[in-house]
Amino acid sequence: MPFLISLVVLLAVLVLLTLTLTVALVRRLRDHDQRLATLEQGAPEPMLPLGERIDAFEATTVDGEELTRETLAAGTMVGFFDPQCETCHSHLPLFAAEAARRGRDLALGVVREDDESHEMVAVLAPAARVVVERRRGPVARAFHVEATPAFCRLGADQTVAAHGYGHEVAAPA
Repeated sequence: MPFLISLVVLLAVLVLLTLTLTVALVRRLRDHDQRLATLEQGAPEPMLPLGERIDAFEATTVDGEELTRETLAAGTMVGFFDPQCETCHSHLPLFAAEAARRGRDLALGVVREDDESHEMVAVLAPAARVVVERRRGPVARAFHVEATPAFCRLGADQTVAAHGYGHEVAAPA
């Protein structure tokens, strides 16, 4: 008789273990389904949609120049960079070259504050106005930046005329 009781207890434990694992597996599958649905919807825009006006902001460049929404002229190319982003580093020289071609008044580089941000500033500063700010700083919030690198070109009335993840927005207005 003790043998039968032990066998029944062992089987009950095995059934409970199997049931627990099944419930955990179902939960994990639901989580994966939600993640796949999110991926199918596509990635969010890196910043404000085309035609939207940037929000008001106040910032100071590394050279001490005060910047606001109104100080950015039509045709200004703006790039957002993060020192911890490898893609940002690969786009940085292309952005700097285009900024040098356009002139400092028509190029703004925004670099996330970091121990390594000085390297990006050194590349950008000769060609563009540069703002170094914390994550989600005033300029990034004004442009609704969701990911880096992010680039845009401003149109009339500080509206976004072109944007994307590449330097191709440097094309003339």
